[in-house]
Amino acid sequence: MENRMSPVVWTAAFLLLNLYVNGVPRFLQQDEALLWMCYWLGFFLLASLVAKFVLRLKGLQELGLWLHRGWWRNAAAGFIIGFSVYAAKYLALYGLEKFEVRGVMDTSYILNMLSLALLAMFFSSILNDVMIRGYWLAYFQKKNLMQGFLLTATLLYTLDDFWNEGLNLMNLAFSVVFGVTFAYAVLRTGSIWLGFGLHWGGNMMYRAMYGFDGQGILQLEETAEGMTYDYISLLVTALMFPVVYLAIRSGLVTRRQELKMEAPLREEPA
Repeated sequence: MENRMSPVVWTAAFLLLNLYVNGVPRFLQQDEALLWMCYWLGFFLLASLVAKFVLRLKGLQELGLWLHRGWWRNAAAGFIIGFSVYAAKYLALYGLEKFEVRGVMDTSYILNMLSLALLAMFFSSILNDVMIRGYWLAYFQKKNLMQGFLLTATLLYTLDDFWNEGLNLMNLAFSVVFGVTFAYAVLRTGSIWLGFGLHWGGNMMYRAMYGFDGQGILQLEETAEGMTYDYISLLVTALMFPVVYLAIRSGLVTRRQELKMEAPLREEPA
């Protein structure tokens, strides 16, 4: 009976975490720094309680947050890859004259904006990674059903993106590219750190360009529009997957098979 109820319990707990992550920010203003910090830290408290008392796990470490050997290297490599791919995308768009650079913002604005972006993008990225990829990594590994992880994590990331960004074909394409890449990174490394780094690095480059209100480090003037630029943007973004694949295959990051003796996840019969 417990095994039959398990998917229901995990789904209900996931919906609770999802409601918290996506619902609470709708009541917060951008300048309410203390409330945002409480919201971010509150998620980890809620996730820890859910893991221990609802899912019967050891805690946050079983939701992909375990500090295994080389975790920091995976996060750093992911950040560099995510940041670089986004930078390459914007460089390509600049070369194709989608926008022009009219100047640079003053130093105080840049420092304040980037420090805020580092913190905000860190938490927004890691909350999403724990809630979706870390959470379902724990479920599928616990049930010894890892073949279902990639599809499930990609689908849930795409649906989550629709909730926040709206539904259209271009958003769908970007969501699938990111969803597959992030989920593959987690699947092959056994923790969220590489995928989190990709997520954080990409978000940071985006904020560097556009800030929180459309104004980033550079003063930009949009000079052209059209679907061609969207296709170029999607094509360059899709390069993130082969770069991640090569990073994993080359041993640049710590891989799942290297951590089998360290992994905290328990397995039970499906």
